[in-house]
Amino acid sequence: MRTLRTVVVVLLVALGFLGGYFVGWYLHGENVVRLSAGEANAAKKAGDLQQRIIEELQGRYYKAVDVDKLSQAGVRGSLKSLNDPYTVYLSPKETQAFKETQSGQYSGIGAALEKGKQGLVITNVFDGSPAEAAGLVPGDVIVTVDGEPTADAAIEASVARIKGKEGTTVKLGIKPKAGGPIETIDVVRRSIEFPETRRTMERAGGEKVGYVQLYEFGGLASRDVRRDLQALADRGAQSFILDLRYNGGGLLNQAVDVTGIFQTGVVTSTKGLHSPLEVLRTNGPVATEKPLVLLVNGFSASASEIVTGALKDHQRAEVIGTRTFGKGLVQRIVPLGNGAALKLTIAVYLTPNGTDINKKGIVPDIVVPDDPKTKNDEQLQAALKYLTGQK
Repeated sequence: MRTLRTVVVVLLVALGFLGGYFVGWYLHGENVVRLSAGEANAAKKAGDLQQRIIEELQGRYYKAVDVDKLSQAGVRGSLKSLNDPYTVYLSPKETQAFKETQSGQYSGIGAALEKGKQGLVITNVFDGSPAEAAGLVPGDVIVTVDGEPTADAAIEASVARIKGKEGTTVKLGIKPKAGGPIETIDVVRRSIEFPETRRTMERAGGEKVGYVQLYEFGGLASRDVRRDLQALADRGAQSFILDLRYNGGGLLNQAVDVTGIFQTGVVTSTKGLHSPLEVLRTNGPVATEKPLVLLVNGFSASASEIVTGALKDHQRAEVIGTRTFGKGLVQRIVPLGNGAALKLTIAVYLTPNGTDINKKGIVPDIVVPDDPKTKNDEQLQAALKYLTGQK
């Protein structure tokens, strides 16, 4: 990854991965705000008002006030009024937790999370993780972390509380998926490393189908997917399944590169009020032209939706599963100079056909629900049936 004098980070993510917390990013742009005279004057007035209120509190309130706490609360309240859950203020501690996710060494509970109305919804629990040992399952909701509610907190803030030194304990308030009262459990943090992919050879109708599950769009995603496809092709795979279920996103460049494994051309475009139109393309090299199915569900988000939208629009793959998450926004992390940072939405991204999927998601070509009460994977079986029945 190249280094810039001033680092500005652009995000494409919806879910938090607490093995620790994974956020995809790539370096882009400049850390210079260019405002018109009117915009600068409006910002100054807003700043002057906040300063006046804090001064009045300092000089007149009946007891001492914590100015730093007031300032952070004011900023968070202002950002909350945007009604954009992806635009948040990150305290120095939260910013540091974010930076640690890029180091490759994480200490957490080993679960994937999505921000829901009641708190943090667990979407996946990794094998052998502290979360699994504690009995947590997908669908459980983390409503408090060490007594702090998660419903109104930014996911980064809650994740920063859940992360911590290996061997230490975090107290979680859990609303069970199965129903019943909120339970309080202690989970011991542990450093966990997860592979980005998993591959198997499936068989159906006398044919070999190569299956690759991509857990996240980390820095080696395209390399690993390409490697797995080649290994399966060498073993005689006649078609392929790429499983993006529960994949909450990651690096934008990896979304482009993974798409390039299967096709060339336009992958996505981004545009915002202050961000000029940028069209992202891939030139390959294409690794396979064999039939392909993408598996998706409601937790396939962001970078997963970029790949899905591109392969679907270009009619390169059949998409099977349920509607995707619907996160079509791009965020940038801007350092604020005091250890804190501002994460803000700067653009929307569109599929090659110009479709805005934000808050809408992508509807699969073949809609197949997965029944959680059965051991059978209905969506995978539908993919195998499609691939082996089309010849």
